[in-house]
Amino acid sequence: MASPDVVVVGLGFTGLPTAVAAAAAGMRVVGLDSCARRIAEVLDARPGSGLGTVSETALGDALASGRLVVRDVASGVPAGDVHVLCLPTPPDQRGGVDLRPLAQALRAVAAVLRRGDLVLVQSTCPPGTVAHTLVPVLEEVSGLRAGSAFHVACAPMRIDPGNRAHPLTTIPRVVGGHTARCAHRAAQFLSSMAHDVVQVTSTRAAELAKLFENTFRLVNISLVNEFASVCRAYGVDVAEVLRAAGTKPFGFLGHQPSAGAGGDCVPVSARFLSTAARRRGLLSPLVDAALAINDAMPARTVHLLRDTAERVLAKPLRNCRVLVLGVTYKADTPNVRQSAAVAVLEELRREASAEYHDPHVPELVLSDGTRLRRADLDDRAFDHRAFDLAVLMTPHRHYDDLPLRGLPVFDCTTGEPRRVVEHVGVAA
Repeated sequence: MASPDVVVVGLGFTGLPTAVAAAAAGMRVVGLDSCARRIAEVLDARPGSGLGTVSETALGDALASGRLVVRDVASGVPAGDVHVLCLPTPPDQRGGVDLRPLAQALRAVAAVLRRGDLVLVQSTCPPGTVAHTLVPVLEEVSGLRAGSAFHVACAPMRIDPGNRAHPLTTIPRVVGGHTARCAHRAAQFLSSMAHDVVQVTSTRAAELAKLFENTFRLVNISLVNEFASVCRAYGVDVAEVLRAAGTKPFGFLGHQPSAGAGGDCVPVSARFLSTAARRRGLLSPLVDAALAINDAMPARTVHLLRDTAERVLAKPLRNCRVLVLGVTYKADTPNVRQSAAVAVLEELRREASAEYHDPHVPELVLSDGTRLRRADLDDRAFDHRAFDLAVLMTPHRHYDDLPLRGLPVFDCTTGEPRRVVEHVGVAA
């Protein structure tokens, strides 16, 4: 391939669909990743390689057309008209952001930057990251001036893994530029892949839009989890109340109870926003309260499970052998980052013998560094002689209609354990 039109660095949940969409729009795309196993998955278009954000059929078509070339970033970052950065920005131990993966990719891009090129940051970042941290690196390494010699913009990705009702091309994109010319150049590029592009006046505004969208979700998820506790205390079915409240045609947005929000964006964005507020001498008590509630949900779920297990099994949880079904943060996706299900598994292992199964996660690394291999889901898994109970945490389609064979199963996907009858996919 000659000099590509687009270079996408990072082929995960946001980078791969971007690369495929650009190729589908007729552009020549090079997709780069640092993980050899990930590159092999993508090149083979294996089932699940799209990670729920792009179909494997579309990926295969892009590769077969020759418009998408995938290779290891170690082979070098090529020059291109557009460089799209889709690197993870995980939280650090102080509530801030770990920019090391993004900064490393940024330096490699800056080394091949040419006049007129566009650098588009799609990673989730705290406000001011692009303007005050990334742009100086680009200018220093390239020797060029951002906003005049080359363009820089921020367009945090909006995507919902596994949600086929909202593919990437139908979701409006928000973009802010280092300058107005940068924003215009980025909007032109994004318009080739998205039906609607919304320009804001700065990269800070784009960064904050992403943080607010996800913090909004966390606050409402934490609210409904707190509300569920009140309903439980009064002996009222929270689902019934939420259905009734949802009939209001205005001023209400429904959320469902859970064992806690997870993933790369929702709880992470809220922490970024809270930390950003403190750095300006501001308090964010509502956001902090939502984070505290979310952090407490796994322990609360285990507490309720402990009471339920003792009541139903007449046996303390600490003496039980427990199988956790599903450890990803969301059904039918392979992402375990910030997963409440993993936190529940860790809580259970503090007092009981606990294993896990997840069709998407063959091996799991816990927060203390312990490595677990998933349990075999065969006759043994649903034999009451191997386990005393199973806990459904992530309702993957894989678990629909699995026979129980006498093993008590408790659905904890709402944070409140409910005994499952007949099949895993049917709750009482």
